[in-house]
Amino acid sequence: MRARLISRVLPALLCAPAIFAGASLSAGAAHAGGGCPSGAGIRAAVCGDAGRVEILLMPGDLALLDAGPAGAVSVTGAYTGAGVRDSGDGPKPVGVFIARGERISLELARMDGLLVAGADGRARISTVSDARIGAEAFDLRDLAGRVAFAKAAEAAGASALQSHLLIRDGALDLREVEGAPTARRRILFQAASGDLAIWESGGARTLYAAAVELQAAHAPVMALNLDMGGHDFCEEARDGHPRSCGIVGRGEQMAKLSNLVRLVPAP
Repeated sequence: MRARLISRVLPALLCAPAIFAGASLSAGAAHAGGGCPSGAGIRAAVCGDAGRVEILLMPGDLALLDAGPAGAVSVTGAYTGAGVRDSGDGPKPVGVFIARGERISLELARMDGLLVAGADGRARISTVSDARIGAEAFDLRDLAGRVAFAKAAEAAGASALQSHLLIRDGALDLREVEGAPTARRRILFQAASGDLAIWESGGARTLYAAAVELQAAHAPVMALNLDMGGHDFCEEARDGHPRSCGIVGRGEQMAKLSNLVRLVPAP
């Protein structure tokens, strides 16, 4: 089922609100004007010189989710496949996935987007051909590049996940497809300042329509699709009493999740 759902997204891509401040998300990035992303559709944002972007591997990182500070927002990240991880301790994310230096998968999926989060909480959205760990660049399109990237991530304690890139260098990276399915959409985007934010559509949209709406509202430099549908987990931490903002809640439903992306506010 998951493979069929992902395949429905591919035709559009192969061509071409809690708000808080936190970390500068592209190494060395300086604010380019416009301030912290806010306004229409913004679920969360991290901006400035503190705060973190984290990639959590589920279910092993459930304790970290529970320990999240007030104001943190956690959402489903990469797609989850039908298989089980080699370790046998949870479902397998689709595509390249590294959790705090640990290789979970180096299988490259047919998606050109990548999120890399450093041990310091700084993060960057890029293409798979321009993956970065510090000042080092890696092309993940070949196995040697993925192995070298994984070694560098292990040494740095970095995390990474792969997904569909919707906006690349400010331009749409997908095309409109007749009869494309509509659904609520959640997208992680990087502003010109380097700050990252989570945007949600106000209702059902095709992926193309959601990307156009996001582009018009916030002019992101890069934008990465986040998994939703039956894997739609969204939670806002509130002093030990998390508030659900998605479909999947705590309990048995969480067993089908392989990963989350968490935006953590400045302390």
